[in-house]
Amino acid sequence: MQYTHRKFLSAFVITLAWALISPLFAAEENSSWSFGVIPDTQWATRMDAPFHGTAIHIIDAINAEFVRQKVDFVIAVGDLVETSSAVAFQTRAAHNKSLDEAGIKFYPVRGNHDAVDLEAVAQFKAAFPGLPTNSPDLPGAKGMTYAFNHKEGKFILLDTFRLDDGSQRGKAYTVDDYLPWIESELKKDDHHFSFVFAHKNLQGQNHKDNIFGADADANPEMQNAFISCLQKHGVRYYMSGHDHMYHRSLVKSPDGKSEIGQIICGSAAHKFYLPDMSFPKRETPIKQELNRIGFVIVRVEDERIRFEYYSSEPFGAEPKTPTWELRDSFE
Repeated sequence: MQYTHRKFLSAFVITLAWALISPLFAAEENSSWSFGVIPDTQWATRMDAPFHGTAIHIIDAINAEFVRQKVDFVIAVGDLVETSSAVAFQTRAAHNKSLDEAGIKFYPVRGNHDAVDLEAVAQFKAAFPGLPTNSPDLPGAKGMTYAFNHKEGKFILLDTFRLDDGSQRGKAYTVDDYLPWIESELKKDDHHFSFVFAHKNLQGQNHKDNIFGADADANPEMQNAFISCLQKHGVRYYMSGHDHMYHRSLVKSPDGKSEIGQIICGSAAHKFYLPDMSFPKRETPIKQELNRIGFVIVRVEDERIRFEYYSSEPFGAEPKTPTWELRDSFE
C-alpha cells in the first residue's frame, strides 16, 4: 500500500513538472518562423483573359511552395501586373487564393507597372484591402507606404510612385520625404531586427533608374542619408525587384561612410534582364543568377536569420509544377 502511494505521488510530481515545463518546450519549438518574398509577376505578352498581364501559373506555383514551406506571410516587391487596371489587380489578387486558405497574409507594394495612372491607387486598394495603416503622415500615403511588426521583426514597404494626395496629378514621394518616418519606425524598441522593401533597387544591374532617381549617382545626399539610416539602425537587408534577376550585394553610400546589403529578389515572370556592366559601381557583388524564375524565403530562429533563394527553369502559359532548387543560402 505504501509502495502504491509512493508510486502515485511520484507519477503526480512528474505529471505536474511536465505540465509546468512543457509550455517552455512548445515555445522553443514554435520560435522558428519564416516569410516569403515574391518578385515581379507581370507578363507583357498576355493581356488577355485569364492572364490580364499577370504570370498566373508562376504565381500559383510559387504560392504552392510558400504554403508547403509554411511561411507566416508573403511580401511582393512590386510590378504585380503588366499594366495597372482594376481587372489586372483583381486577377493578381485572385491567385493568392492558396495563401488565403492557408492563413498566409500578403503584403504588396507597387512597382512602376502598377502605377500607370492615378486611378491605380484606388484599384490597388480595392484588390488588396486591409493593408496596414501605420504610414507616414503625408497626404495619400496611408496604406500604400506602410510598416508592420511580426513577432520580433519590423517590415517597412515604400511606395515611390504617384499617390492620391488630392491634387489632379497626385504626388510621388521621395526617400527624403519618407526618411523621418522611416527613422522614427526604426528607432522604436518594438523589434529586434528590421527589413526595408521597395520596388526599385539601391543600385540596379540592368535598370539605370533606382529608388533615388534616374541613375546610379542621382541625389547623392539622399543616398547618403538613407543608407546611413538603415545601417545605423541595423537593417538587415534592403530588398527589391525591378531588374528581373537575382542579385545579392553590398552597396556603399556615395560618401563611402555607410553600407547596406541589397537583395534584388529575382523574377516570377516571363521576363528576364541581363546586367549592364557600364554602371558606376559602389557595390560588392556576392551572388547573381539570370534567366530563372524564383523567390526568397527568410527563416528566423531566435537571433539567427537565414536567407534562402530558390529558383527553377521558366515555363510558359500552361500550368506546371517546377523543380525548385536552393541556389543561394546565407546568414
